Amino acid sequence: MILVTGSNGVLGAAFKNIKNKRFHFLNSRKELDLCSQEECRKFFDNNKFEGIIHLAAISGGLGLSGPKYQATLLRDNTIMLFNILDNVVRNKIKKTLVVLSSGMYPPHASMPYKESSIHEGAAHESSYGYFYGKRIFEPAVRSYRDQYNLDIIGCVPNGIFGENDNFSEHAPMLPSIIKRMYEAKIKNKKLEVWGDGTPLREYTYSQDMANAFFWCFENYSSNTIINIGSNEERSIREIIYYIAESMNFNKENIIFDNSKPTGVLKKSMDNKNFLELSNYKFLSLKEGIKKTVGWYMKAYEQNTETLKENLKN
Repeated sequence: MILVTGSNGVLGAAFKNIKNKRFHFLNSRKELDLCSQEECRKFFDNNKFEGIIHLAAISGGLGLSGPKYQATLLRDNTIMLFNILDNVVRNKIKKTLVVLSSGMYPPHASMPYKESSIHEGAAHESSYGYFYGKRIFEPAVRSYRDQYNLDIIGCVPNGIFGENDNFSEHAPMLPSIIKRMYEAKIKNKKLEVWGDGTPLREYTYSQDMANAFFWCFENYSSNTIINIGSNEERSIREIIYYIAESMNFNKENIIFDNSKPTGVLKKSMDNKNFLELSNYKFLSLKEGIKKTVGWYMKAYEQNTETLKENLKN
């Protein structure tokens, strides 16, 4: 059996589409509190796994990433990691994949960010607790491999979006825009967006990311972390216009508020290593957004339980 933690999120939901009978999905903290050393020990003693894909993380948009929650983001993500790895050691679990974050790369490092750039400077201050919590995954992978001779790998995704995304008030930019734009469409209102829309972003459709991660789980083994994701780069303005096109929302009703912060101008990753190894072909951003918007509108109209959960605020 392969344990997949955090499987109630956008990436975990995509893993469920892979339909692998070996997967055991851990959906929520109610099933297992990964921050509890005692609960983790009992769980792994009672369940024998050949592998772990650790997707669970405490994260969110600006609402959760502000100064108020930096300690929580740092503490909980780090504690979960070491509770997982210590039980990998105790149970001699054959293969473990842990997930880092592109936000951990120093903003002043040369772009596109290479895996070797991870410790070349300070992380961005916008969510330093989360970013440093994720950055420590890299030496954790190396040290646990070196000391215990276990097959542990670290994968670094860029922005992920797709069906079953987080559409709450703490949602990241892309799903937040989908939610707010659809509500503006229903209410026949204008949509206000912070900044001028010029920053560039890389996003990968969740099913592609799940497929790529599983490829790494089965085929990649190294103490060097590996960047994963589409290298298609688009401006925030273009991304918002893709959403508007998929939703049939009048672009003239989108207002870019230049008085508000624009955000980081660019944070592209170098995924050459992954592409050369896997030869994976990613879905275009436009097509991925079309699929996601279609799912969201249908789910909203049907008022599904999945969307109710993701829309909690």
